[in-house]
Amino acid sequence: MGTESVENESTELTAQPNNTDDKKDEQPVGKEEQTNKSPVLTKQKVFKYAKFYVLLIILAFLRALTTYMFILPNGFAPGGIGGISTIIYNAVLPYNEKIARTVLDPGLTTFIMNIPLLITAAFLLSKKFAFNSFLVVATYSGFMMMFSAVKFPQYFAADDTGLQIIAALMGGAFSGLCLGLMLRNNMSMAGTDIIGKLIHKRNPIVGAQWYIITCDCIVAVCSGVLGILKVKDMPNITPTTALTEVLSPILFSFISLIVCSIIADIIQAGFQSSLVFNIITDKPDEIANKISERLHRGVTISKAVGYYTGEEHEVLVCVVSKRQINNIKNIVDSMDPMAFTYITKAREVAGKGFRHE
Repeated sequence: MGTESVENESTELTAQPNNTDDKKDEQPVGKEEQTNKSPVLTKQKVFKYAKFYVLLIILAFLRALTTYMFILPNGFAPGGIGGISTIIYNAVLPYNEKIARTVLDPGLTTFIMNIPLLITAAFLLSKKFAFNSFLVVATYSGFMMMFSAVKFPQYFAADDTGLQIIAALMGGAFSGLCLGLMLRNNMSMAGTDIIGKLIHKRNPIVGAQWYIITCDCIVAVCSGVLGILKVKDMPNITPTTALTEVLSPILFSFISLIVCSIIADIIQAGFQSSLVFNIITDKPDEIANKISERLHRGVTISKAVGYYTGEEHEVLVCVVSKRQINNIKNIVDSMDPMAFTYITKAREVAGKGFRHE
């Protein structure tokens, strides 16, 4: 028995090198084939990248045009590094127009102030994010300087409150449109976006968006400096007039910032909003059957127990579009008038019967 086991082991050991040699002979061929295969750039990928960067240029152009036409000439600062550049430009302009339009051109200062943030983002966040943000900022700054060089016309509201409100609304609306489309395509204007993401990385308890909003609000409040400088040059000014002059740029900046945020949120989340019906009933099959037959919507059924009564009921969950609200209500009322229904808003829905990404 001992000799047989030794012989068996020796034969197995002698057989192994032959198998491994065969494998070694076979493996290099496969590896060479794999190494020779370089990533193929298909037409779909080329089209995808081309579409992305063309959209980037278009959005940066529209954002620069909006800032140059509505925000810059009226001294608004609705957040971001661009807002800081606007404050610096309008603060220096009354005293030295040449320096304001050359060295302190908002396009140039926006680009320069973003450089350290972009470098930090490349090391601490993502190189891809930093690169795309650099392209957006460079394109935006280039268009801003181009508009200034050709002296493109601006919407100057002067001291007309009505025109200032229009400028704030239009500036916020178009900025929000560009921002929303940028967010949907993972683009960024850098600036406070990077600052918010960096703070969030160190303290992830609060969402990055709240840090970004906080930074933008601080910039908007700083626009009051323009009112202070204006008041300082006005002799015999009353306290009421002084307060109005100081608060006006702040309030208009916040109007533009709020409108921008609302529009960007709508664009990012999508226009097709939906509602979630939660129906607590003792007739789940009847209601679910009617919803499926009439509205062609799926229904999820789960069990629930009332805390006060201790009775068991069924809970129906159904996601529908806004135009189907009354149909659902009529079905529930006709099948079970005693059913308890509450409705919540779905921020974004994707899947069968709804929008597909």
